[in-house]
Amino acid sequence: MHISLTSQWSSLTGTLLLMLVSMVHGENMTSTMNVKMLNISYRSPFGDMLDEAIKLSQGMNHLISKLSTHFNRFYANDRGFHKRIIRCHTSALSRPENKEQAQNTELEVLLKLAHNLLQAWVNPLYHLWAEMGDKLGYTPPDLTKALEIKSINRRLIEDMKNIIQKANYALEENVNTPAWSELASLHSTNRDTRYFAFYKLFHCLGNDSRDVEMYLKLVKCQMVQRNC
Repeated sequence: MHISLTSQWSSLTGTLLLMLVSMVHGENMTSTMNVKMLNISYRSPFGDMLDEAIKLSQGMNHLISKLSTHFNRFYANDRGFHKRIIRCHTSALSRPENKEQAQNTELEVLLKLAHNLLQAWVNPLYHLWAEMGDKLGYTPPDLTKALEIKSINRRLIEDMKNIIQKANYALEENVNTPAWSELASLHSTNRDTRYFAFYKLFHCLGNDSRDVEMYLKLVKCQMVQRNC
C-alpha cells in the first residue's frame, strides 16, 4: 500500500512539473512571438536608434538648462518674468498635458509629436544662436552651446524620421509646423521686451525639449523593454 501511494505521488508530481514547464515554455513562446512580430529587441537596430535619440535629447536638455540658468541669473533676475502668462508657439500642437496622459497615448502619436516639436524649433534655434552675442553679449563658449543645441536638434529630426519609418509608421510630408514670430521682440530696443523674449524662448524650448525626451523614453519603455 505504501508503494502504491508513493507511485501515485510520483506520478502526480511528474504531471505537475510537466504542466509547469509547459506553461513557462508557452509564456516564453508568446514573448518571443511578440518581439518577432514587431522585430524589436534590446539588441535590435530599432532599439539602438531609440537609445541614440534619447542620449542626444538628454545632451540637448543639459545644454539648454545651462544656458537658461545663466540667462535667468544675469538677465531675468528680479524682473518678474515668471509671473507673466507665457504662450509658446508650439502650444497650437495637440499634445498630452502630463506624463500620465502621454503613457495612454498611441506610440505613433508620440513619435510624430516629438518630430513636429523638434521641427518647430529649427527657426527659433537659429535666431537664438545668431542673436545671443549681439543682443545679450554672450561670449563664444555660450554661443558654442547654442550652436550645439541647434545642431543636435537637426540630428534628432533626422533620427526621428528614421525611427518612425523603422516602426512602419507613415510620416506625412510637408507638415505645417507652428510658426515662431518672436524675432521682432528679440530685436526690440526696449530692454525689458528683449529680455522677456529670450526668457520666453528658453522657457518654451526647455519644456518642449523635455517632452521630446519623455516621449522617446515612453516609446522605448513600451516597444523595447516591455516591463514598464
